Amino acid sequence: MPDYQNMTATEAMRHAKDVSGLTAEEIAAAIGTSAAVIRRYLQRGDDYAPGLDRIPDLCRAMHNTVLIQWQQAQLGRTAEGVPPARSRAEVLTAVARVAASLGDVQRRLADSEDGGIDPACARDVRGLMGDVIGDCRAVMAMLQHVAQCADRTECDVLLSVRPKAKRPWWRFW
Repeated sequence: MPDYQNMTATEAMRHAKDVSGLTAEEIAAAIGTSAAVIRRYLQRGDDYAPGLDRIPDLCRAMHNTVLIQWQQAQLGRTAEGVPPARSRAEVLTAVARVAASLGDVQRRLADSEDGGIDPACARDVRGLMGDVIGDCRAVMAMLQHVAQCADRTECDVLLSVRPKAKRPWWRFW
């Protein structure tokens, strides 16, 4: 899945076009505009983006919701109360928490094997899935400060915290 949170509007538009498999001319014909306008939306370095009223038309024309998903990711950009990860171990621990939450969902569904999924079970599963989603968002927020960097020279890489291997006393070289 693309990292919509760190994409520019132009990159999102280019990705939506690539996913659709359509040409700029086909997209333009579908929404009733010129191909030059679509090409300008796709041009790197040009801060020309479609207006809010054009986005639903573009999504329908390209048969995907990439632009809307990109907008949602932009809204969810700030993670409240989740500090950035300081080490790889913190990220692994958070991912293990996601797996444990998903295990709770599986256990609840396994418990419903005899009686099926009744309304109470469905509510429980939905609540537990909300916990899974919350844990996933926390992991994503922990990694945001690293993900927004273009390469490893712009930010600190999350390393494993390992003690240095000790050499035996009889080895001198």
